This record gives sequence, structure tokens and C-alpha cells, in this order.
Amino acid sequence: MSGPKMWPRVLPRQVRETTLREAEVKVYDLLARSLDSSWSVFYSRPWLGLTPSGEERDGECDFVVVHPELGFLAIEVKGGTISYDPLADQWTSTDRNKIRHRIKNPVQQAVSSKHQLLEKAKLQQSWPGRYIRARHGVVFTDTASPPKMLGADSPPDVFCCRTELPRIADWIRSRLSGGEGYPLGAEGVRAFEELLASPFILRVPLGHYLDDDDEAIAALTPQQFFILDSVGHLHRVAAGGGAGTGKTIVAMEDAIRLSRQGLKTALICRSAPLAAFIRDRLGRVEPNIGAWSLGELCVALNGSSETEYRSSTGIEKGIEEMLIAVRKSPSKRFDAIIVDEAQDFRTHWWIAIEELLADADQSWLHAYFDTNQSIYGDLASELAAFRIVPIHLTRNLRNTRCIHQAANRFYRGIPIVADGPEGVNVEWETCGDDKIASRAVAAAARLIGERVAPSDIAILAVDERAKSEIRNRSGFPNGVAVELISDFKGLERKAIIIAATRGIADEPELAYVSLSRPRTHLIVCGEMSVLSWLKDNARVGN
Repeated sequence: MSGPKMWPRVLPRQVRETTLREAEVKVYDLLARSLDSSWSVFYSRPWLGLTPSGEERDGECDFVVVHPELGFLAIEVKGGTISYDPLADQWTSTDRNKIRHRIKNPVQQAVSSKHQLLEKAKLQQSWPGRYIRARHGVVFTDTASPPKMLGADSPPDVFCCRTELPRIADWIRSRLSGGEGYPLGAEGVRAFEELLASPFILRVPLGHYLDDDDEAIAALTPQQFFILDSVGHLHRVAAGGGAGTGKTIVAMEDAIRLSRQGLKTALICRSAPLAAFIRDRLGRVEPNIGAWSLGELCVALNGSSETEYRSSTGIEKGIEEMLIAVRKSPSKRFDAIIVDEAQDFRTHWWIAIEELLADADQSWLHAYFDTNQSIYGDLASELAAFRIVPIHLTRNLRNTRCIHQAANRFYRGIPIVADGPEGVNVEWETCGDDKIASRAVAAAARLIGERVAPSDIAILAVDERAKSEIRNRSGFPNGVAVELISDFKGLERKAIIIAATRGIADEPELAYVSLSRPRTHLIVCGEMSVLSWLKDNARVGN
């Protein structure tokens, strides 16, 4: 048996999780299971009426149950222990925690809703123009049935209580049986749909939703600073977390706190784009902190005008020259060094970093690393010189839950909980490999049309060829960033478009990094086989 037409079709999660809605949720689920497809059920329908003096009067009907043959029933729902004080003319409900709540007369509420909704239904164009059966009822989800009439307007059959709940469909039919009234008919049902569930569109650009989600995520970020209160007294410590857990934000806050203690502080990472981002953020609040990629640090301490050491042999040469420079000029050393994305640092590099400290025992060396064992493995050997704290960054504060779910397929490590809003669904755009660049550019233009600022959008490519093809596409929007996935580690944007060419499957890190970069919206363009691998791939390494 198919069920009734429910409005809304699915209860929002926040309704189901609200304690004060428990009774209504129980009745919603019962009606959905108990009634057949000939019924329409409208949940939590507000109405606005007028008093005899012309003043506005607003109300809400918990449930309106409509049938083309039987008519309609207005239902008020109350949970807990129900009591009535006739002297004070006051109804109350007492919940499981023994907390009493003053409530309105539920019978009068149901009666008022019945009359107000009937009058408004008659004004709809599809109203059949005949006398129909309109009734009201009250559901007490937790109490026993009343042993007698509760008042002249409250005979027992008006109520459906806990023992009758399994047969709520029979109670509804009983309430709508007998008496005068013509069938409501399909046009009458349509009148109630026009009144209570009439669709209309006041279109909201996608950018507005992303703004709301972004604000919710921004409000969460400081929650991770608790770890600094726990480990701030430790001179040598490493703390881990997965993508989106705020490692970079916490690393910056750590550097700020140490700098404000009068310590000469450096914050370093492997990626030059991430270092540039950190410099920009720190420069606004604490300009005395130096922020470099490892290659940039080599150049800065060597006093050289050489370009950044990019190749593997180049960085090794740069580190050797950097150590020679600090040995000649010990004043170049630091009181505190913070390392972000520490999983990118090789074991022997840590020896060089330690030599950059002013005091081997008293200087501060803090590292923040990614705990994704499926990609970076067990970092115990690389971080053997650190005191690995039992506190980890376990709350994803960067991404919406939809994005977290997509990226989490490529994560294996300490469990991470997504605290952000649900967000909009990830968009998976299937296209041929030769169409990926044009699809990515078109997606960026569409987002801009949806009022997402170009500066909030980045397109990520697997390699330089794909990056160049995207950048040179006709109609490429000004202000949108195009970056290599490998260069975007530690960075983020409100909206990310991934140009998922086949090379993304060659290195699981590319998938993990790229899928976790957007805060509020993710679009992935690629061939069906690649998208299937990204969407359905079992956790890497399992």
C-alpha cells in the first residue's frame, strides 16, 4: 500500500532533532505509515486570521488531514502529561524531565484552526462551492485516554491518546464519519493544496546559500584553539588532524601566541602558495612573524637572490647552504618554529630545522600534520623527535557535510566529525576528457551568474597542461583562480571546480586534497569512469 501525500515529503533534520517536536514527529511518522494514497497530510501549517474587531490573529495547525470523500480534519498534538486548572483556566504539559510548560487549550486551538482554514479554503479558485465535512481532533501522544468528557466541547471521541495511536487511521475515519456534508472532491483537495502548499518561487541565487554556509563555518573555526591551551606549555609537540580540521588556522594562532611572548617566530610549510596565504593572513594581525615555504626560507636565510629551490636536488642544496649561513650568523636562528603540513617534510629535514632553533632545549618547535594514513602512512618515524600528544584535531570545521563526505572516502585515520552545515549537494558533471576544460570554465561562469564572487572560486587542475588549457579557454572569467592541485594543499576557496582529468587517479593524494579544498560548494568535471572512482572508491588503503 502506497502512503499518503505528505507535506513536507521529508521532515527536516532540525525538526526531528528538536526535543519540543518529539510528539509531532511521532504523529507525522504514524500518519505516513497508517494512511493510504487517497489522503493528503499537511504538517505545521500556519494561518493568519482576523478577530471581530479587525485585529490580526495568527495561529498554526499541527496537522491538516484531507480526503476527497470524507472531508478534512484539523489536528492539534500535545506530548507529555496534560493537565487543566479550571480556576485559572490554564492548560499545562509536563515533560519527561518534570518541567511544566504552559500551553493553550488544545481543543480550542483545533477548533479555531478548522474554522480559519475552512474560510480561507473557500477563497481558493478551485473550491467546489458546496458544504463539506470539516472536523477537529486532539492527539495526546503520551497520556491514557480520558475516562469521561473533559468539558462540554471535549467529548472522549475528540481525543486520540497513546493506546489509540497504533489505530490512528481508524480514529481519523471515525472523526470524519457521520453528519452532513458533501464529498470534498479532487477540486476541494486542490484548494487545500493551493492554500497550504502552493508552490511559488522567490529564487535564491546559489551564492546566497554559500554565503550562509560560509558564515556558519567561520563561526566554528575558533573551537579548535582548545588544543593550544592543552599543549601551549610544551616546547616540542606535534598534533594531527585530517583535511578541514583547521590545522593551518591553529598553526597561525600558535605562531601569534608565541610571537606575542616576545619570541622570534617562524611559520614554515612546504608549499609556496600556502606560505603566501599565511603571510597575507598573519601580516594583518602580527607582521613580525616570518612565514615561508621551506625553499623560501632557504633563500631568506642564505641572503641569496636565487629563485626558490623547487627540485628535489635543489631543496637539498638550499638546506645545506641555509645551515652554513646560520652557523656563520647564529642571530638568524629562531626562538620558535611552527611547521604546517608537516607530513610533507622528509625525516632528515627535521635535523636541519632543529639547527635553526636558538636553543636546542628551550626553543619551541611545534608541528601540525595530516593524519590520513592511507596517503601519508604512519608519521611516527618522521616525528620521532616530537612528543606526539594524545589530543587531535577531530572536528572538520572547513567543509560542509556534503563536501566532507566526498573527501572522507579517501581518508583513513583518526575519525573526524563534520560540524559544518549540511550544505548543497556536490555536483558531478560527466563529460569527455576533451570537454573537461570547457565544462570547468562554464561552471565558473555559472557560479558567477549565481552571485558567487570570482575571487571565491578556484579551478584545480592535475597538471600544467590541463591548467594552461583551462586558463586559455575562450570566455574564461576574470578573477577566477586556476591552480595545480599539488600547489593548493592547505588552501581553500568558497567554491572549487575540479578538472578531473585521468591523472587524478594516479595519486590518491590529488583526490584527497582537491575534494577537501572547497568550504561550501564542489563541482567535479570529468569522464564517467573517473567520477565513479572518485564517488564510489572504497577508502584507500583499506
